[in-house]
Amino acid sequence: MPRPKRYTRTVIFRIPSLPLIALAALCAPAAHYQHHILTRGLGYFPVAIGLKNGDVLAVLRGGAAHVGVKGRLDLIRSTDRGKTWSAPWTAVDEQFDDRNPAMGQLRDGTIVLAYVITSGYDETGLRFKDGRTERVFDGVYLIYSKDNGRTWSKPVRDAGIHKFYAGKGAVSPYGKIIQLPDGTVLMAVYFEFFDDRGNQSYLFRSGDGGKTWGEPVLLGAHYNETGIARLRDGRLLAAMRSEKGGHIAITESADQGRTWSSPIQVTGDNEHPADLIQLRDGRVLMVFGERNAPRGVHAIISPDGRKWDNSKAIVLADDAPNVDCGYPSSVETATGQVVTLYYQVDDAKNAPASASARAILWKP
Repeated sequence: MPRPKRYTRTVIFRIPSLPLIALAALCAPAAHYQHHILTRGLGYFPVAIGLKNGDVLAVLRGGAAHVGVKGRLDLIRSTDRGKTWSAPWTAVDEQFDDRNPAMGQLRDGTIVLAYVITSGYDETGLRFKDGRTERVFDGVYLIYSKDNGRTWSKPVRDAGIHKFYAGKGAVSPYGKIIQLPDGTVLMAVYFEFFDDRGNQSYLFRSGDGGKTWGEPVLLGAHYNETGIARLRDGRLLAAMRSEKGGHIAITESADQGRTWSSPIQVTGDNEHPADLIQLRDGRVLMVFGERNAPRGVHAIISPDGRKWDNSKAIVLADDAPNVDCGYPSSVETATGQVVTLYYQVDDAKNAPASASARAILWKP
């Protein structure tokens, strides 16, 4: 597929039910590519999910750049399959840094949003040096919505996840939260242990709709940010970012996530992190950040979730001026079009002001 190059003017879209923002058409390389800027001054690390009512909902980081006590979690919504988007509204904004979200909708319509509260640095982003590890990551918190993300419950810290790592390192949920046919809810969580274990990616299970979480299963040692997906044949896939090199490796489970295969590398170094979805035609789509120049977002489509060919990667975006970009997340709409969200920072010295959330509408 051709790479986007041509820039066009800003287009304003309006519908009466939502406060809409300007969508800047970045480029028009082909009819099946549409690029839009969704937010300005925020939009880091988006997680997008398709809701049961057809909306696309995405959670984003706002209020600060990568670190900062003013960090918060904002939401944006599209009611027309990614063509137009609401202005952002805030889901979480506590005293310290609210960050690193994971999100999913359960079959009963409940949306589960997990995140981390961090208080280990001051307003400038500098870490405190008093050695108190509990100030670094306060824990994984969860909030719940029964009305498609418009209102949320009060935050609750999960005791099961907290006891697993407390005092031993840092923690972060990641990506999409999914539900199995038997009702079990799954969430990928990675740890940065202070000892020689380093980064480790785990899968946590909940039997009560994401309210409490049991003992985790190790997905991979020396991996971190992990996207998970359930295929219609019952297999689970996990795409993990490696601690060294920053490549993506895939692991598979055939027993509902209780055991996992040995990871297989599918991208090169500095190509991360990844998001997985199964398309309506059965193929499996993986999108990931491309940190090698030209930087942006790439996609690989597998016929079955086992065969991956990075030499046939699709270039979705390649105009990022630096490595502060990517973290794509995709949703397939009812028409078969895919909406892929990602972020980009245009001026690393002027973040978060130069940060933006962006969307690519395309047909695999």
